[in-house]
Amino acid sequence: MAKKKSCQNVSVPRVLSVVERELYGWVDEEIFTQPSVIEADALPELRREMKLAADRAAEGDYVLEAAGPSDRLPFRLKRIGELFTHLGLRLPFTDFQKEVLSRCRVAASQLHLNGWGFLRTFERVCLHFGFRPSWHVFLYTYQLHAPPPGRGFMSFRTYQGRKLFDSFEESIQEFKWHYSKVLPLPGRRPFWLNDEGAPFSWVYWNAEVGDFPVTALDPLETLAFDFLQSLPASLGKKSNFKCRLILDHNDVEVGVFLDSLLKDMEK
Repeated sequence: MAKKKSCQNVSVPRVLSVVERELYGWVDEEIFTQPSVIEADALPELRREMKLAADRAAEGDYVLEAAGPSDRLPFRLKRIGELFTHLGLRLPFTDFQKEVLSRCRVAASQLHLNGWGFLRTFERVCLHFGFRPSWHVFLYTYQLHAPPPGRGFMSFRTYQGRKLFDSFEESIQEFKWHYSKVLPLPGRRPFWLNDEGAPFSWVYWNAEVGDFPVTALDPLETLAFDFLQSLPASLGKKSNFKCRLILDHNDVEVGVFLDSLLKDMEK
């Protein structure tokens, strides 16, 4: 297990600089109170245990660096943590993930763990059944949600009548303080840049997040959405269709579970 500092060790709110206050004064004060609890001496073990890249050959392209005492998530950090260990996120980001983040104008670290849970589950289920994950269908199903007061982590909320999955976790807090930096080795392209060398979305928290509502689907998208919505319905009252069911298991186990739903639908 990685060595961690207690979240209770830091109780005095950090004072923002003039520039930071201008850029991030809208962010919930709690975000600036607590630095990362992952210490530098824990990173080698963490890196050995953690898979970052989708391609095994590219695993060595990335290194971890501890966040400094004054670093905070909204800054230009390349965040790592439970997105990789719990949700199976891999670098580089997929086109689907890039498109959703870009349309919603949010940084990867700005999205709550449950928001990433919906994103990753939707993508994984689509890929299992052989169709391309569509940001259009995803944003027809989910709307971006910004919790008051102030601004903290963004998440997704299901539109009424369009529910696909239950949340990854009903109440989850500690992930907010477990982060470090992911840096490319010299000569490697940073994962937050697209093919043209520009950021595909925000690399720091953005105050002007934007919901991107999709009010209608074309016929093929409608078929895809109806199929996805029929999967949890096949469970009846036996179980909830949770993101955790999809993200906590390997491809074989997930495949068996999803195929069993399909068989139930055909009965």
